Amino acid sequence: MRWPDTALVRAADEACRTSVSPVTVGHSWRTAAFGLALAQVDGLRIDVEHLLAASLLHDVTLERPTPGRCFAVVGALHALEVAQRAGADEAAARAIADAVCIHVTPGIDPSRHPLGAMVSAGAALDLLGMRLCELAPAFVAAVGTRHPRLRASRALATLWRAEGRAVPAGRAAFLDRVALFSLVMRMAPFGD
Repeated sequence: MRWPDTALVRAADEACRTSVSPVTVGHSWRTAAFGLALAQVDGLRIDVEHLLAASLLHDVTLERPTPGRCFAVVGALHALEVAQRAGADEAAARAIADAVCIHVTPGIDPSRHPLGAMVSAGAALDLLGMRLCELAPAFVAAVGTRHPRLRASRALATLWRAEGRAVPAGRAAFLDRVALFSLVMRMAPFGD
């Protein structure tokens, strides 16, 4: 995949790399690749620059839970600042922040929120293996080679549980209670 080399992408990449571990950085890049591929499968037109920026920023605060505040909401505020500082227009900055905020919301309607839906779909594929069968195995392997998993399933499941403990009424805790999210994450079909 050829990604745009813009001020926004560079700023999002820097914010990601300086805020989270290499495991989460790799997950963020895989989220973008899988989200874009699934958008193509679904026939959605998506702004590639915005998808990459939102994917790179979607978990930028996950490793430092804020008690009582959902990491996606805190991350959305951070994403808005990054996008604005990089010179994105207000509509683009808000679209990226909205995608970060809603990416952990179950049932996102891609026709109403294509950017958030594709960040969510890319992350769900990388974390849980959802929709894995819709992508060519060679493509999935190439993404994994370019952005190694580094035992991502175990590490990200641990981060998810920590977020749930910090925000017991939040979406991470809810998804763990009703869907055993962190357990399913550890059982993802990636062999790590």
